[in-house]
Amino acid sequence: MRPSDTDRRMKLSEPSDPSSARSTCGPLPSDHQERAEFGDKFLKGMVEHGFVKLVNHTVPMPVVEDTFSQIKKFFKLPFDVKKPTINDPKKGQQRGWSPPGEEKTWWLESNTGDVESPQFGDNKESFDCGDPNDKHFPNQWPAEFALPGYQKTMDQFYYDCGQLCVDLLDIMAKQMQVDPKLFSSRCTNEASTIRINHFPPVSRDILESGQVSRIWPHNDFGIISLVFPDRTGGLEYEDRQNPGTFIPMPYNGDDEVVVIVSETMQRWTNGLVRAGLHRVTKPVDMVGDRVPERWSLVYFCKADRHVNVGPLEEFVSREEEPVYEDLTALEYQSMRNAVHYPEPTAAPVAVAG
Repeated sequence: MRPSDTDRRMKLSEPSDPSSARSTCGPLPSDHQERAEFGDKFLKGMVEHGFVKLVNHTVPMPVVEDTFSQIKKFFKLPFDVKKPTINDPKKGQQRGWSPPGEEKTWWLESNTGDVESPQFGDNKESFDCGDPNDKHFPNQWPAEFALPGYQKTMDQFYYDCGQLCVDLLDIMAKQMQVDPKLFSSRCTNEASTIRINHFPPVSRDILESGQVSRIWPHNDFGIISLVFPDRTGGLEYEDRQNPGTFIPMPYNGDDEVVVIVSETMQRWTNGLVRAGLHRVTKPVDMVGDRVPERWSLVYFCKADRHVNVGPLEEFVSREEEPVYEDLTALEYQSMRNAVHYPEPTAAPVAVAG
């Protein structure tokens, strides 16, 4: 039985043992002392690990459950129904459906420059949507008759996630002893996006060949990201005590969300709060030759497009230079998006077997 909203308290779990991959926090406390303790744990986890796991978060569970139900229906739609929503990588901002293998996250962090034409595709298809009122990069939806309620569900999930992110950014700023609105004033969520991923079943041999991954190690580009859990494992985070090694993120319940530091936060804080490197691979405890199907629901909280994503003056002392150059959030997002849609496009790869 789920606790009532009045009984729920958002908790933050922090891993004393890195192998546990848990950093846990709970609804945002209203009591001043509890909120301060929450903020201290939350900031510590974000700085030390690049992520925390929130339990009993403030996005209503019926909204999360309905969103998961709808995204599974979307990916089961016939090709002809999804085709009109296909994302155009040349537009710089993802909107609509990206077919299996189109995105190649290998290029983000794994490209060492010694491979000319890799076939490192991602074993997934995805769908992206943004602010319901975005006129610059409008959303692309399947026909309402083909998937009733899909757009309405996504819109509600978008607004609920946006509010949680604003609350968390204010808590981080206050805990860092700067203006509590330092981060959130630069984020009205006009540029934030939802990303849903479908990882089809795949042969274990294909993933272990080194030619294909579900998602290669990468950082997200925005301020922070919310990753809602999937019961099928595979989500892993880099162990900063042992760079290059990854820790599985366990599933413990539907009322969890993982918060990840993203690259804009790293840039704003001049490297003080580093982005959390993560990947998706086969479940660590899987048996057999077939890697099971998996789903992923992500909210990318991003800076408004006109905002500078260079270091903020609050994080640059007189004795040091800014580590990152000044760019608008739109310039930076477009630049990073172009990296994992390389031209010329690599040859198609098998994404299921």
